[in-house]
Amino acid sequence: FRSNAINVISIISVMGVAVATMALVIVLSVFNGFHDLVASFFTNFDPQLKVVPVEGKTAPADDPILTKIRQLPQVAVATECVEDQALAMYQDKQAMVVIKGVDDNFEQLTHIKEILYGDGEFSLHAANLQYGILGIRLANTLGTSANFNEYMRIYAPQRDGQFDIMNPQSGFVVDSLLSPGVVFAVNQSKYDRNYILTSVTFARLLFDQDGMLSSLE
Repeated sequence: FRSNAINVISIISVMGVAVATMALVIVLSVFNGFHDLVASFFTNFDPQLKVVPVEGKTAPADDPILTKIRQLPQVAVATECVEDQALAMYQDKQAMVVIKGVDDNFEQLTHIKEILYGDGEFSLHAANLQYGILGIRLANTLGTSANFNEYMRIYAPQRDGQFDIMNPQSGFVVDSLLSPGVVFAVNQSKYDRNYILTSVTFARLLFDQDGMLSSLE
């Protein structure tokens, strides 16, 4: 009887250790998978490092500190970025958006090409045309496909001057974007619902930030 009891207790102990070990392995595997998934979300659109002004929204692009950072041997790619809010209008639909203007080397900084969908390609401008790549949920809100043929109007408040109530449109800078034939899907609402990716030249003109940047990525 004692021998049988010891055998039963041993079996139960072994099963308990096995179940606990299996549960630990499963939990660690799940967390490891989440880590890889979240990391892929961020590296597809976000840089590894971002330098932003301590005070204010923008800083001179030729600031000596930024120049030193660009020249560091550890820095392989540096992209100037101008980012701010605006109003986008397409046909009879409109939405508040975040305009993110970046350099042409943004595709080298991130994995943006891996999350593009449509018949076009990653392009921010061509000749005198300025392109805007929309988040997939924003494209749905504005009723566009990956490739829209009509101009999308972008409105940003004038930085200087007084607002004329008799002529409200005079208080805004207005510019237009076309589509390069793609949208992006980060699978994060923050980006997919709000962001338009375009050239830093377009963003500087729209927000009157010539020679300035909001971040160095």
